[in-house]
Amino acid sequence: MIIDVHAHVLDDAYLAELAKAGTFGFERQADGTYAVPGYGPFDPPIYWHEERLKDLARRGVDVQLVSPVPTFLAWPGGAADVAWSRRLNQSTAACVARSGGRFKGLATVPFGEPERAAYELERAVGAHGFVGAEFPTYAGDRPLDHPSLDAVFTACERLGLIVFMHPTSAEAMERWEKFLLTTVLFWPHETTRAVTRLIYSGVLERHPNFHLALAHGGGNLAFMQGRIDLGYNAPKYEYNADAHERIRRPPSTYYKQLFFDTAVGFPPALRFLIDLVGADRVVYGSDEPFEIADPKGEMAVPTVKALGKEVADKVLGGNLAKILAAQKR
Repeated sequence: MIIDVHAHVLDDAYLAELAKAGTFGFERQADGTYAVPGYGPFDPPIYWHEERLKDLARRGVDVQLVSPVPTFLAWPGGAADVAWSRRLNQSTAACVARSGGRFKGLATVPFGEPERAAYELERAVGAHGFVGAEFPTYAGDRPLDHPSLDAVFTACERLGLIVFMHPTSAEAMERWEKFLLTTVLFWPHETTRAVTRLIYSGVLERHPNFHLALAHGGGNLAFMQGRIDLGYNAPKYEYNADAHERIRRPPSTYYKQLFFDTAVGFPPALRFLIDLVGADRVVYGSDEPFEIADPKGEMAVPTVKALGKEVADKVLGGNLAKILAAQKR
């Protein structure tokens, strides 16, 4: 079984609404495709799924856990409110309904309205049958570890959801504009920062059954676990009480609550990741349909299979299948 935790969709009808309203500068072209100023053509497999679904069947991908494009979730100084989240969730649900069971949806959470976020998450899961949620790395004007958002983590834990974290931009990008630096460097850094805060702030300690899967191999988080522990263990001159007051054990021990996806772009890096965190903590993620990714699994699938059947069974589907099978709804 192959389950892909990292794949993006938007409903064509939803994009047509955005283009009609001029939202985000979306423009519908004469051939029915879309373009965005400053980005160019918007990748058609995001919203046209017929060939994509056939290709998934040919490649033996049983399920994609699909979510919206992450820039729709949060942006510098802002995040999706209830109305925006509901419409995004309708978009995701429409894509799932037409997929013949090949897609399963991840909910958008209205982090822009923290007092309503947990309720709306539960509502979306109940209404649409979603199996998880997509989190940004920053909730508009506050970090994810802000106390006002704790009810969201409680709801995810209670429902047994798989939460997929995709990096977003929490600040203006002037220093990162050229050379695709936002995509290839800044976003992985954002994941590392956001998860480290979740650890040090005690969020993962308070929610031990919270299932968090990280895009792009978790940025450099796996590689940094020793340094993060050094910040906790410094005994004297660099001792920092803030690194201790909310957690009871070294930060790296909370990595056992994390899953790292395979979208790292380089076979040696993927093998290193699996060796470092263990096959039990790595899950297949393609980032389909984007090109700065592994949209067809051409890097990850053969690399993982070459490590043997036991590793491949866990990484390509088994680890996620356990979480999905345990959900009781």
